[in-house]
Order: sequence, then C-alpha cells, then structure tokens
Amino acid sequence: MDNNAEKEKEELIEMFGVHFEKFHMLPPLAARILATLILNSREKDLSFEDLVCITGASKSSVSTNINLLLKLEKIIYYTICGDRKKFFKPASLADRIKNHLVFIKSEQNIIKRISSYEEKYKRKPLTVMEEKSLEIYREYVNNFEVLLQDSIKKIEELETK
Repeated sequence: MDNNAEKEKEELIEMFGVHFEKFHMLPPLAARILATLILNSREKDLSFEDLVCITGASKSSVSTNINLLLKLEKIIYYTICGDRKKFFKPASLADRIKNHLVFIKSEQNIIKRISSYEEKYKRKPLTVMEEKSLEIYREYVNNFEVLLQDSIKKIEELETK
C-alpha cells in the first residue's frame, strides 16, 4: 500500500476510534481495535499477535479489549483449519443493527411500564405538552424498530446470496 493510502487509513482508524469512544462508550484501545478490524479484515486475516503489533499496546491490554469487544458482540473470532490462532473481524452489519434493535425493544418496554405505573397509581396527570411529547417519542421508537427490522432483513438477504 502506498504511503498516502496508509496515512489516510491511519486517519480513518483514529476518526472511527473517536466515534466509537464517543457514541459506543468504548475505551480508546477497544475503539482502535474495532476500527482496525473494520478497515483491514477484508484484506487480511488479523490475529491477536497482529493486533498487538498494529496497536503497539501490551498483550494484556489487547486481550482485555478484545474480550470486551467479543462480549459486546462488536467483533467475532474464527479459526483457519490447520492454524491454532484465532482471527478477528467486525460483527456483520446485520448483527450490529440487531444490537440497536435490542436497545429499542428495551425502550419500548420502559415506555409501557411507565405508562402502566402512571395509570395504576394515578400519578399526577401529564400536561398536554408532556403527553404529546411522550406520544411523539413512542412513535419515533416504534418507527425506528420498523426501520431496523427492515434493514436487518435486507442485509441478511444480501449476506445469504
């Protein structure tokens, strides 16, 4: 890879890393590992040792952050026949969207439970503005669920072709 492409890849890894830190609440090293896998995994199988070398971090730190990413289902590992190493790649786009869907379903459950609680215990009535705001949020969550399910279906259809 030429020097310009390598420099741009490093900038992208940093940009992705900051994004994953800020919006996915990942520690800096986990964010950089995920970014590295996203940008490199189609070109080359990346092992634990590769990630230690690429990140320049200690084996312990890389191991801890890989385990976190595995637990959060941001990455998966696979093996190659005849090789005892584990190789890592980002979770599929469908799996990543499914994680958003889990969050949305939890939001829907919370909205239902709050409404039930309010009704059951005759809490102070909502103002008109609060009621409209809650309805708009409920609609947003429901529409987002439909969008996520549709996107998952489309991606899974592509992945099975």
